[in-house]
Amino acid sequence: MSLFNRKRKNKSLDEINAFTNKSIPLHLEVQLAQSLGITRNHMEDSIYALNIKTQLPKSHTTLGIFMVADGMGGHMYGDVASSVAIQSTAASLHKTLVGPLHDGQTELSDEAIATILEGALQTAHNTVLEKVKGGGTTLTVALVLNKKLYFAHVGDSRLYITSATKPLKALTLDHSLVQRLVELGQISQEDANDHPQRNVLFRALGQNEGFKADIGNIEITEPCTLLLCSDGLWGLVNQESLSKRINDGGSYEKMVNSLIEMANDAGGTDNISAILVKIS
Repeated sequence: MSLFNRKRKNKSLDEINAFTNKSIPLHLEVQLAQSLGITRNHMEDSIYALNIKTQLPKSHTTLGIFMVADGMGGHMYGDVASSVAIQSTAASLHKTLVGPLHDGQTELSDEAIATILEGALQTAHNTVLEKVKGGGTTLTVALVLNKKLYFAHVGDSRLYITSATKPLKALTLDHSLVQRLVELGQISQEDANDHPQRNVLFRALGQNEGFKADIGNIEITEPCTLLLCSDGLWGLVNQESLSKRINDGGSYEKMVNSLIEMANDAGGTDNISAILVKIS
C-alpha cells in the first residue's frame, strides 16, 4: 500500500483542515538510521533530529530541525568535522531560533529565518576551520516551522521531498565538480552518475575559500515525506528506487532501515546515513 492512497480522489476533512487552517499544527514523525557500510571501518557521518510541538492557549508551534553531515579528511578528521558542524549548528539554532520560540516569539519572516540559517552555517564553518585543520564536511539542514520548510545546504548530502501527488525530488543541488560540469553542459547527468570525480567538492565547511550556503524554502501544502541522506545512500541507490521504497509505505522505522540495507546490498562503499520525516 502506498504511503498516501493515490486512488482516493478527495482528501478527508481532517487532512484538508490540517493544511489550510493555520490554527491546526502539523504532526512530524522522524526516524534515523546509519551504517558504516561494507568497506569502511569508521564512521565519518553525523546526523541530528529535533522535534518540538507546543500548544499554548493563543499559539501552536511545530518545529523540526534535521541535519546530515558527511565528514571528509580521513580518520580523526572527517568524523570530528561532521560532529563539530552538527554541534555548532544546533547550538546556534537553539540560541537564535528555538530559544526565542520558547519565549513566545512566533512571528518570524522568511528573511529572518534565512538570516538565522546563514549565520548558523557560517558559525559552523568557522568552527570547523578553527578546530579541525585538515578536515571538512558537508552539511544539509532541513527546518520545518509550522507549515513551511526551510533548508540550508553545503556539499553533496541531499534533501529530498515526496508526496502522494509529487514524485521524489531533490531540493538541494550538489556542490560537486561533476554537477558543475553538468550545469555547464560539458557532460550529461548520466555521465555524472559514473564520473570518477563525482565526489570531488568545490564547496564544503572547512574549505578556506568560496564558502557560501544555499538557502531556500517552500510551503507545505499536503502530507509529505522528507529524506535527508549522505552520498553513501544516494550514490548507490538511484532516485527511482528510493522513491519506490518510500511510496511502498510501511512503518518509517522499517522504511529507513531498508534504505540503508539497499545501499549496503549495492556495495556499501561509504558510510550511509538517512533521516526520514513524515509530515502530516
